[in-house]
Amino acid sequence: MSRKGSSTHPPPNMTSIGRHLFCAGFSASLASGITAPLDVIRIRRQLFGSFKASQSSIFCYYQSPSAIRKASASGLDIVKKTFKQQGFQGFWTGYSSEAIRQWTYGCARIGLHRVFSGKLAEAQGAPLELHQLVGCAALSGILAVPLQIPFDKIKIRQIKDTWHHGNSRYKNVFHGLSSLRDCPEFGPDFRKVLPAAMVRTVVGNVAGIATFDILKQNVGPKLELSKTTSTILFSVVASCCNTLCMAPLDSLRNRIIASPNRYTSITVAAVRILREEGPLGFYRGASVTASANWIHNFTILNVCEIAGSVLDKANKGQ
Repeated sequence: MSRKGSSTHPPPNMTSIGRHLFCAGFSASLASGITAPLDVIRIRRQLFGSFKASQSSIFCYYQSPSAIRKASASGLDIVKKTFKQQGFQGFWTGYSSEAIRQWTYGCARIGLHRVFSGKLAEAQGAPLELHQLVGCAALSGILAVPLQIPFDKIKIRQIKDTWHHGNSRYKNVFHGLSSLRDCPEFGPDFRKVLPAAMVRTVVGNVAGIATFDILKQNVGPKLELSKTTSTILFSVVASCCNTLCMAPLDSLRNRIIASPNRYTSITVAAVRILREEGPLGFYRGASVTASANWIHNFTILNVCEIAGSVLDKANKGQ
């Protein structure tokens, strides 16, 4: 860590708001592009993965009993039907919403954590304590959540609509935002899903981002590994922590977004899932969800580090 006044140029690991936000948005949007097919499969699996859930879903109120049975699908059924109806591009349904979501929500939850932790370490002139890193991750997650919900609602509806109808009610993400703006139910629906989205994001940030920083700061120097090796190793561990925590929270949030009249709060959603499907209902599609979350978090951590190094080198060369 450089002392103040030792150079007229900012250090390579400068706490730059623009740098951190760009690296966060770029890495998150790239990660989402990679995991988009798994995202489509897991969301459809969570929503329509069992006959009982499909039968009671508000998405199936217009369906005949035979059509409802068709809506009940395994992961393999979802892959087959998606490819048959939409081709390869069907596995990237809703990605336009997801990309903009990551350049707003993802940019905030990851980038602000880096800004907060960097500024705090700079102010106190010492590495952060465990509780400080966790606090920065939690705070940035809380601030990011309001940016998440509109895009999640559009994306999940696009993925749901094309499963039954082949076409989405939204022509594109901007049409979706315009429709939500004029929808009187959006405000109440937003408040219903906010607690679930908040818990999911805070837990995900602490498990996936703060854990990486803690390992990098406290374990890295003792192992004497290269930066590349330590980044890969610690991102593997942090991604595993993220994956273990996220599956049930992901399912709760998606169900409330998709069916706010049925799942009116995080508590109601949890009770209904337990009563109607048992504990395993929280883990429907868990294998796909785990894969998507692991790859997503791993990609973000590594690409963010690489992008930051490239920007630092460019800054030093100026």
